[in-house]
Amino acid sequence: MLEWLVVDLTRSEFLQATAATAAAAALPEVTGGRTLVLPFASAPYPHASRAQGHTYQGRVYDAATHYSNSDVGIFIPNSWQPRGNAIDFIVHFYGWNHDIAATFSTYRLREQLVASGRNAILVVPEGPTNAPDSGDGKLELDAGGFERFMTDVATRLKQLQLSGTDRIGRIVLTAHSGGYGGAGGVLTLGGMNDAITDVILFDAAYGYFDAFADWARTPQHHLLSLFTGDTSTGNAALMGKLQAPAPNLYVRLADSMTLAQLQTRAPTFVLTSVAHDELLQKYSWYSLFLQTTALEKT
Repeated sequence: MLEWLVVDLTRSEFLQATAATAAAAALPEVTGGRTLVLPFASAPYPHASRAQGHTYQGRVYDAATHYSNSDVGIFIPNSWQPRGNAIDFIVHFYGWNHDIAATFSTYRLREQLVASGRNAILVVPEGPTNAPDSGDGKLELDAGGFERFMTDVATRLKQLQLSGTDRIGRIVLTAHSGGYGGAGGVLTLGGMNDAITDVILFDAAYGYFDAFADWARTPQHHLLSLFTGDTSTGNAALMGKLQAPAPNLYVRLADSMTLAQLQTRAPTFVLTSVAHDELLQKYSWYSLFLQTTALEKT
């Protein structure tokens, strides 16, 4: 079904909207929302940190192929509406050897957002394109980079008349595996920690332990970390940094966890034997975990 918008756009905005339509057309259609793929100057790449590419295990991942894509995937559920006069967002950081299209299709993030019933817009910035790399360029390393990025996204949505407001409300960060670099960098330098209500890690406790722990110590912040044996050491390190003299965190088993148990705002760690690359989608845990956040229902 074709969807027409009558809007007053500058030439630059028209070209961007046209590019978004073409890029989104390459993604499989899902019911329940609209997908855009838009370029942003404030997206993670290009960035000086990968101007010469990246070398891993003797292989060079060149900048032109792996670190030049400034696209951002945006999914707007049909039921979405501003909360008051603000847009609530979910920002997802994918892991190694992925891109936006593979992330959407493999992990069914769009479908799971719809199923969760949360009133938020999903944003997936292109990080390293199909490379074994946890770096996230501007969003990880530039002071205020995340704030600039989110401001640009909200502004663009209003310009395209997809939202009547460009004010940013609550933000939920989700990260899978190597996506910890983007999430940790955002909490370190991004400039929006007060707006970030929830951080959900899917086997992503590989680093930035101080950043995650410092953010999680604020009472209204909620850290939820699902982990396998791959990140058991990292999760133990996080628990050690957060543990207070009195009990202040929960450790659960995925086999017996309930939504009510996960909805506590105390730091929560969940151990599972599910395979690392199936954590988000095998049992629709991305949808389940979104229901634990401060995001409102639609």
